[in-house]
Amino acid sequence: MQTTASIQRTAQLRPLGIGKASIEAWLNAKSKVMTNLFGMEVTRLEGLRVYGAFGLMTVGAALSGVSLLVTAACVALAGYNVYKLNVEHPEEKGGEA
Repeated sequence: MQTTASIQRTAQLRPLGIGKASIEAWLNAKSKVMTNLFGMEVTRLEGLRVYGAFGLMTVGAALSGVSLLVTAACVALAGYNVYKLNVEHPEEKGGEA
């Protein structure tokens, strides 16, 4: 009984193993879903940026009749995400066959 209580107390005091290095490793790992979808190797970070740009463009389009300021902010943020994707892979140009 004493050993079980000691082990449980030690487990409660142990910090979680989530740190900056583990998060970066997870983000830089290959995303199987996005790789299958696009037919090229895509990391999770790139996938999040693609979804983020698409989401911001969608929100900007939905709010275009309500507030031009919010629309401009969404379009600018989406453009920044696309720019970051292009900076990471300058050798890959879309639209060229």
